[in-house]
Amino acid sequence: MKHLLFIATLALLVSACSSPAPEEAPLTTTTDTIPKAELQVWAGFYADTVPCADCPGIITRLHLKADSTYILTDEYLERDTVPYGQIGSWSVAANTLTLQTSDVPRLWTLDGERLNPLDQEGKPIDSPLSYSIVRVDSFPAGPMHLTGNYVYYADSHSITPDGSRFAIPVAMDAAGVKGAGLELEKLYAKQVKTPPDPLAVRIIATLRTGPAMEGSGTEQYIHVERVEGEVGK
Repeated sequence: MKHLLFIATLALLVSACSSPAPEEAPLTTTTDTIPKAELQVWAGFYADTVPCADCPGIITRLHLKADSTYILTDEYLERDTVPYGQIGSWSVAANTLTLQTSDVPRLWTLDGERLNPLDQEGKPIDSPLSYSIVRVDSFPAGPMHLTGNYVYYADSHSITPDGSRFAIPVAMDAAGVKGAGLELEKLYAKQVKTPPDPLAVRIIATLRTGPAMEGSGTEQYIHVERVEGEVGK
């Protein structure tokens, strides 16, 4: 009996050792889940001023990018000088747009050039007021409040925005080397004892395109303008 148990155990060990280790998914975006026809229909810029309960309105701007990522900002009029932003992934199914966020997904449906918001059950919002945003030619990229997990490791910075599944490198410009980027680095060194553990931070930043760190293409970078602190503090 002991001999049979030994053989069974040995067989399990050999099987485990011979099986290849699972590969980690790369931190890159993909359009494989969105057909090209859908990308052409949905991708673009949308904006409008929607109703607000305690301010004159909320300027909502949404950029659906062709790489299946999005940038969404909400600016509360007469209250904010910098809008609140989210960066994440979007998908489409049955004419319903889903924006993955750090909280519950935001759902929309496309009606011509207009995006109409849906409730969490995918039904139209029953309101006499319009919360729709319309397609526009473009709008300028600007600073926004962002929260996310920051990592400084092996002389490189990156932030994974809340609700996103991918990390974005922090630009090593003047601010990244000596300004807010250096402040982030010092905060990380003070608070994180076992890098590359993440640190949840609040920042004001702009997302811009620059030369790729490797190869001849381009890449998205977060340009940190101000460090507001740790999330929850």
